[in-house]
Amino acid sequence: MSVTNRLPTVFGEDTRKRLVPVLLVLVGAVPFALVVTALFRVVAPNVGVPSVSLPLLSRTLSPAAVVFLASFATGVLVGACYLCYRTYRDPIHERWEQYSTWAQSMLVGCLCAIVVMAALGGAALLGRVHPSAVVLGFLVSWPLSSGLLLLQDRRRFGADSSLSSVKTGYVHTKGLESRTLSVIVGFLIAVLGGLALRYVGLWYFGYFRVSATVLGSILLWIGATVLVYNRYEATTTHRTDIAIVTVSAPESRPTRELSIKNRAATSVDLSESRIRDTEFDLYRLGVDLTLRPGAVCTFEIPESFSLEPNDDSIDLPLGYSLKRGEETPTLFTKSGDIYPLQWSNDGTAQAASSEGRTAAEQDADSTAPDPDRSASSRESDVDATPRDSVANPSQN
Repeated sequence: MSVTNRLPTVFGEDTRKRLVPVLLVLVGAVPFALVVTALFRVVAPNVGVPSVSLPLLSRTLSPAAVVFLASFATGVLVGACYLCYRTYRDPIHERWEQYSTWAQSMLVGCLCAIVVMAALGGAALLGRVHPSAVVLGFLVSWPLSSGLLLLQDRRRFGADSSLSSVKTGYVHTKGLESRTLSVIVGFLIAVLGGLALRYVGLWYFGYFRVSATVLGSILLWIGATVLVYNRYEATTTHRTDIAIVTVSAPESRPTRELSIKNRAATSVDLSESRIRDTEFDLYRLGVDLTLRPGAVCTFEIPESFSLEPNDDSIDLPLGYSLKRGEETPTLFTKSGDIYPLQWSNDGTAQAASSEGRTAAEQDADSTAPDPDRSASSRESDVDATPRDSVANPSQN
């Protein structure tokens, strides 16, 4: 009879259910520590591990015992974190979904930076790297991992690692997270510039103060952030050529239909585009078509998609405020153009929509809730129902 089967005779059922996972974590940490200790002795036999003296027991632990105990403690810590996550999975997911994409990227980036710092810290204790590399690794890995997460989130859903997909993700990130991306890029430039400044100073003067390196990096960070942000703003185009012509609610489906019209003299590529409602919830525009001049495209939106003007904001110090909504929905294309969707008053919405529905029957996925949000946005929990929408627009 196994140990877990004998537990009910000694403890109650509830106590057994709580003890079994704990015992599994403790038992699983032992082989993990043994494997790490064996690999350490094989791969790095010449690495000096300090011995540890136990004052209460008047005994000194060997380097192998130190590695084993450290690995065992690490395994127990990881297992305990997993048990906590499994126990409180739903509350954790619910709380996590309340954060914006910006906050999620920053938190995950910080976690990645802590892992890098811990690895470099262990290498520094073994004398493999300089202690300053620990701080430098944390400062570089945090913004870099956060930026990569933002870039990955903005890429085309289900796309491969092609250059065009990465470019599309960068364009969407630049339009939706211009301030955040500017700060991240400026910080990376400041770190690289500070290192270059220090090495040049040491090479030329033979000595260079750390305070001068820090001051130069801060000034470079501010300057690079401002320049990058101004560059993003200069290359971002805001257009009003696409307008909302009608919003209908079919009785057979718990969703709504949104029709937009291209009022410009040029075509607009809607593939890989995204649309944001007035509450800053971001959705994927699941159509793969080019909207010709004067044409109308109809697609489904969930009930949670907000069309009403929203002027909600958060007051910040020094008289600043952070907007949490806008007057109209906004369309973001893969080329970087931004279209605030104003309402059209030409009165031809219904006719154009019906005409297009009978003239062309291309399949297009409906707008699906996007788990990616902007700095002050939140994610919609309502999924849109796929349908055959008007993908090949008609002419008026």
